[in-house]
Amino acid sequence: MRTILLAALLAAPALAQHDLRTVAERTDFRGTALHAEVVALLDALAAADPRATRHSLGTSTKGLDIPVLVLADPPVRSADEARAQVEKGKILVFAIGNIHGGEVCGKEALPMYARAVLAGEHPGLLDRVLLAIAPIYNCDGNEQVSPDNRPGQVGPELGMGKRENGQGLDLNRDFVKLEAPETRGLVRFLNEWNPHLFIDTHTTNGSHHRFTMTYGTAKSLAGDDALRAFARERFVPGLSAAYTGASGEPAFWYGSFGDGVFNASVGDRTTWGTYPAEARFGTTYVGLRGRLSLLTEAYSYAPYRERVLRTLDMVHAAVGWCAENADEVRRVCAQADDRARSAPRDRVVIRARPVPCPGEHTILGFEEEVRDGRAINTGVHRDYAVRLLDCLDPETAVERPRGYTLPRDERLQPVIETLRLHGVRVTEVAADMTVPGERSVVTKATPASRAFQGHVLVRVETDTVAEPIRLSKGDWYVTTAQPLGNLVVYLLEPRSEDGLATWNFFDPWLTPGETFPARRVTGPSTLSG
Repeated sequence: MRTILLAALLAAPALAQHDLRTVAERTDFRGTALHAEVVALLDALAAADPRATRHSLGTSTKGLDIPVLVLADPPVRSADEARAQVEKGKILVFAIGNIHGGEVCGKEALPMYARAVLAGEHPGLLDRVLLAIAPIYNCDGNEQVSPDNRPGQVGPELGMGKRENGQGLDLNRDFVKLEAPETRGLVRFLNEWNPHLFIDTHTTNGSHHRFTMTYGTAKSLAGDDALRAFARERFVPGLSAAYTGASGEPAFWYGSFGDGVFNASVGDRTTWGTYPAEARFGTTYVGLRGRLSLLTEAYSYAPYRERVLRTLDMVHAAVGWCAENADEVRRVCAQADDRARSAPRDRVVIRARPVPCPGEHTILGFEEEVRDGRAINTGVHRDYAVRLLDCLDPETAVERPRGYTLPRDERLQPVIETLRLHGVRVTEVAADMTVPGERSVVTKATPASRAFQGHVLVRVETDTVAEPIRLSKGDWYVTTAQPLGNLVVYLLEPRSEDGLATWNFFDPWLTPGETFPARRVTGPSTLSG
């Protein structure tokens, strides 16, 4: 998509009466918006066009409103009104920016995209799509402006925010534990509005390469198989082609040289690794909820202007492709829900390991020199044939139970509260009863060597014992026959790679020989979920 020009606004008289430029545009891409400036711009867009309405995800740790703008024709003022349009055949797309306060491309690009849609640059889009944007998700981190917050990033020269939120948490590691008010607000929005596609816009770190934009999608094998295949085989190739057509540039899977973006190698140029398949990351979390998700990563060493404009192109490529294929998108999401509700007796992968993807893959890179242990970009173009380490093989899988029971124990109240925050349906056992089941006996619990995000993560190993479960009235029951059934299994299995046990919710029960309190219901019963 071309640069959004003011001339385009003149075609929409109501918009032309307002200065709807972003801070990036008004400063010739030297600066980025503060919270008040984002709010003012979204309010101005809503004032300029009735199809744009203002909403909120709630408040940040420090009390700032997390603004949302929803574009719809006819306009919607609530999740119920949005749902009514979805029931008539539309899809809902939800895009966020600035989850890390220094990664500002989406914060600037998303209002530019909303403005372009309202100005008529994408005719017919709102006939098929409702678009919700939250450009400044990490409000508190955004306000901590310094030019030094992201060393090596090219602009904005007037400074950018910092990565963490007001609690010092990385919001893109919070989607299991839900400790931040920002995450709770976002997940509440997912529960109420139920978007078909979630877009999370970032600015990357890592290896030098020649892709201004890279992308990713949900990775966990615990999610719906058909939805994951649709994302990788239909959605990503489609949006990638649309992006190249609009920008004239190729895009590729997000990653770095080496085994992964968090384990990059200075010398290895034979492997391109990506991020782990853990639900703490927003894109994978949304996939476990049975919805499409897209991670966009703008190349931090590219000029700031180019990063914003290419993010704009990528967002429209994704939204536009989904609009053109709206019926198919609706169908695959609905089928994922139906499969989860049926609680099939399949096996759910709760731990996976990365393996190379099939086919040949090329990274457009540079000649590099290693100096003092660092790879220095010479500026000379060089292409590298690589193994793409972005596919997964199962490591641990469990047969999907009919549900899980938990005893009425106040120490488990945080588990119940967190499940409900995720949108999981939890019920109370109506009467004393015995049901067929299994229990997990802890054999080993290995804590991490150091704290991470305020937790010492733990890996749990168990043995399984088949025996009836004796339940008391008032105990908790969590059925897997619900749209979030895959997420239920992932969160409650003790051996899950990133479940609630990982994040210390079950620590009192992790002594070897202890019975893990979430027991599996394996046969028919009178339990009601």
